[in-house]
Amino acid sequence: MTASDLKTSVPQSSTTRAVRRFPFELALSGLIAIAIIAGAEIAARKGWVTPLVLPAPSQIWAALVDGFGSGIYLDNTFSTLWSVVVGFLLGTAVAVVLAGILSSLPFLEKVVTPFVVAFQSMPKIAIAPLIIIWFGFGEVSKIIIVLTVCFFPILINTLHGLKVRDRDHYELFKSLGATRWQMFFRLRLPHAVPYIFAGLHIGVIFALIGTVVAEFVGSNSGVGYLMLQAKATFDTPAVYACLLILMLMGMLLHFIMVQIETRVAFWANDITQANV
Repeated sequence: MTASDLKTSVPQSSTTRAVRRFPFELALSGLIAIAIIAGAEIAARKGWVTPLVLPAPSQIWAALVDGFGSGIYLDNTFSTLWSVVVGFLLGTAVAVVLAGILSSLPFLEKVVTPFVVAFQSMPKIAIAPLIIIWFGFGEVSKIIIVLTVCFFPILINTLHGLKVRDRDHYELFKSLGATRWQMFFRLRLPHAVPYIFAGLHIGVIFALIGTVVAEFVGSNSGVGYLMLQAKATFDTPAVYACLLILMLMGMLLHFIMVQIETRVAFWANDITQANV
């Protein structure tokens, strides 16, 4: 068998098939988006739907151009994004550290978990006014609200991941005389990375939701604040423009998390593909 025959006889990997399939799927998604936009434009121009419910996409685009041209959308987008990033990073740090402590001390976990669950059971929009009373209007209140919103899913996923143990690896580390710290940083934490990222994917979207809630309740900046101003003047295209900005911001944050996971937890993806 020649080298060329061997090359053609090897089946294509799932990664190669996915790369070749991706442009088609992306093109199909683009066509669907164009069809939805065109349908909305026609419906608005024909008067099939009232402009208060669905303005023409061309009007939404004009609102975006005017807003970014004046700088008001850009400044408030950065305000929202700053609160999301800072609150998410702080919430992640607190959740991961607390999960590491609780997973190492089962007795403490049983004591603290009911309080964590009780706190999570309260709707965050209900405690947002209280946080604003404590810390006032501004970025600090938004960051704290974001922290409280994204904290729980990251904590639960990290805690679950740290509890999952490979018995063979555990016995091997134990037989080699690994210390408690070595067991944690070289065995338990690496095994928990996929679970941590599962929580991070949920937490980053919750962080964006928490920021908008904070801007609704009490803030003088941010995309949510702009939405309230547009709603007060019945400027429906501006409201849709703000929604579009938030949607793009959420997609960007998700894309960044996927890229980070691909580089940090690449070994977990390889194992998953090998088992498929």
